[in-house]
Amino acid sequence: MNAIRLYHKLESGDFVQCLICAHKCKIKNGMTGVCKTIANIDGVLYTINYGILVAKSVDPVEKKPLFHFMPGTDSYSIASPGCNFRCLGCQNADISQTYRDENFESYLEYFNGLQKTPPEDVVENALKANCKSISYTYTDPAVFFDYSLDVMEIAHKKGLKNIFVTNGYYTEESINAAKGLLDAANVDIKFFNDTSYRRICGGRLEPVLESVKLFHKNGVHLELTTLLIDEYNNNDEEIKKIADFIVSVDKNLPWHISRFFPLYKMQDGRVTEEETIINAYNIGKSAGLSYIYAGNIRLNGYEDTSCPSCGKLLIKRQGYNIMENNVIKATGEVGEGKCKFCGYKIYGVF
Repeated sequence: MNAIRLYHKLESGDFVQCLICAHKCKIKNGMTGVCKTIANIDGVLYTINYGILVAKSVDPVEKKPLFHFMPGTDSYSIASPGCNFRCLGCQNADISQTYRDENFESYLEYFNGLQKTPPEDVVENALKANCKSISYTYTDPAVFFDYSLDVMEIAHKKGLKNIFVTNGYYTEESINAAKGLLDAANVDIKFFNDTSYRRICGGRLEPVLESVKLFHKNGVHLELTTLLIDEYNNNDEEIKKIADFIVSVDKNLPWHISRFFPLYKMQDGRVTEEETIINAYNIGKSAGLSYIYAGNIRLNGYEDTSCPSCGKLLIKRQGYNIMENNVIKATGEVGEGKCKFCGYKIYGVF
């Protein structure tokens, strides 16, 4: 266990407020927050899953998904157990939701008995695997935020980039705490109405939108993902609202539109139709977005990058594999990119 960086002691005696995520849980002594991984022990908040990794993998960065951040490289991906959301259709429920039904004493006993991985070991493993970055993913970095910061500091010193794959449910304090350490993020915009966020995820819409804007303001490379779910967010009105919001932040932010598969507590849902993905793609283009991609589905051409200026093919993809790359690095070994054909500046890090 490690004491967390961001918390506030309240005047109301036994309660301490966590400032990592937008729940801003007020946690009583001997209890945990919504995530079940931040605990109040005698007036101090601790992350009780510190250094506990339930997933370690080498992934192509395109799997995050990030299509405009060091494409063609591998990212060392890690996760700790727990989540600050309770998504009914979670694809990683076995590592994010399993721990919710236990009592406080069971949490402490369980986590205390697991092997811990020092931050230095994560960085060393990433370097040995020839990865160019470390991704904090699979669950949500919010539930291992302090551990992530410790890894990120060492990673930067060793020349590695840092990536969050996240629901974006953060506070201004936590986003600013990661400033200068976090290089890229893929943020889910799951819905564009509060009712669905509360019902399906146990969260709210507005903090996610504010996080997107603040990440962008802080210079973090951003890409966004929306999982289209029948009867919840696959209607034209809601899709257009998401696209319009992204344009209002930056029309060049890549938007990944993903296909839903029935999982966890949404086993009765329907697999998203190809036509739904294509329709959302067209709505996004009409709204003015420069880069839109189909996810979790093979649609010829819908995962490729074309130049917004001349229209020529820049990056041809098959799944996570790059078959052709016509983006020229404009600055240094890793930096800005431009179109090989017309010189137009392409959003991203290449």
